[in-house]
Amino acid sequence: MSARTGFVAALALAQVAAAEALTVEAAITKALEQVPALEAARAQERAAQARAREAFAPMLPQVSLGLTYSRSTANFVGRPGQVPSAIAGASNLSLESFDFFTGNVSAQVLVWDFFATWNRHQASKRLAESQAAVTKGLELTTALTVRTAFFATRAQDDLVAVTQASLDNTRAHLTQVQAFVTAGARPEIDLAQVRAEVANAKLAWLNAKNAAALARVRLAQAMGVKADLGALADEAPAPVPDEDAPLDELVTRALEARPEAKQLEAQVQAQELSLAAVKGTYWPTLQAQLSTTAQARQLSNIVPNVSGQLALSWPLYQGGLTTAQQAEAEATLAAAKAQVETLAQQVRLDVAQAQLDVHAAKEATDVAAEAKTAAAERLRLAEGRYQAGAGSVIELSDAQVAFTQAGAQVAQATFTLAAARARLLAALGRR
Repeated sequence: MSARTGFVAALALAQVAAAEALTVEAAITKALEQVPALEAARAQERAAQARAREAFAPMLPQVSLGLTYSRSTANFVGRPGQVPSAIAGASNLSLESFDFFTGNVSAQVLVWDFFATWNRHQASKRLAESQAAVTKGLELTTALTVRTAFFATRAQDDLVAVTQASLDNTRAHLTQVQAFVTAGARPEIDLAQVRAEVANAKLAWLNAKNAAALARVRLAQAMGVKADLGALADEAPAPVPDEDAPLDELVTRALEARPEAKQLEAQVQAQELSLAAVKGTYWPTLQAQLSTTAQARQLSNIVPNVSGQLALSWPLYQGGLTTAQQAEAEATLAAAKAQVETLAQQVRLDVAQAQLDVHAAKEATDVAAEAKTAAAERLRLAEGRYQAGAGSVIELSDAQVAFTQAGAQVAQATFTLAAARARLLAALGRR
């Protein structure tokens, strides 16, 4: 195989690996499809929509059909005061029985109840909208959890690479010191010192690998999957649009987008409608009914009848029930309005804290990068001084430790920035 062919093949493999690597957006999409808590929330949303349809049903005509067959004796007894005393009792008793058929169709419709039923229906619709906002809020929480877990896993992978590089570099130092000690240019204590450093570097590498494996398990749990996640895309935390905008502007946008705000708004509207429905029960209810019946001793001789009626009912006193229901609805409405103000204050705190965390994390990332550059230069100088016989093994060891710590700080700062931006997205009501 020629060099060009090998290069092309290697490039193709790299592109395939990059295409198959799990991105943070793909992880969030999969989580929104598979997390059991979200499926439960969507089921609750469907149930709330069904309850809204249930509340609408009393405003539609209620139609029923009944069919009855009976067989009984025909011995007659008159009720006192309803028939003449001369025919009040049966003169002859008989055990002969007869067929009797009865059928009826009735339709009943609500004519007017001062919007009590309509307001209950509208309140149920607002509650369904509130449940939909709950689902949206859970989706935001899921996205935040997955995004944080994704970048935590990436940070742990970076720490594995840092500790692996430290272990490789320390082993190279060990080879170098062994040669110096064998040649008598360095004391044996240098060799013992570096061997201890190799052991410590290997322990740090093993701990980092274990932490990385645990982070992947947590990411899989956040996504609601049980299979191996495969490779993660090497993504940097993308900036949040308008993350440097004025706080008041961000808070206004957050209140417009946060599902919690929409949830409370729908709950307030539902309570206002429920209160109106309760007040409607102080007034009468008018219903209309139309029914037809068909009776027969034989199916060949059916006797039909038709009847219609208007029914007005007015509960004048129910032991204070309606008054208590109104008081309860008013108190619940007041509590819902108070929650709206509480949420506004909480949203402002969430946005302000997340924005400050983003600003601090960006500065920390720059500082960590500068520290890593300085630590790399220090390690380079320490290695040169040791090779020239001007530096000690302790100086070399300290420089190696500082470089490893600087690499870990870069990984931690990158994760801190990613987590802060994820919290800012959630605080703004964005996924």
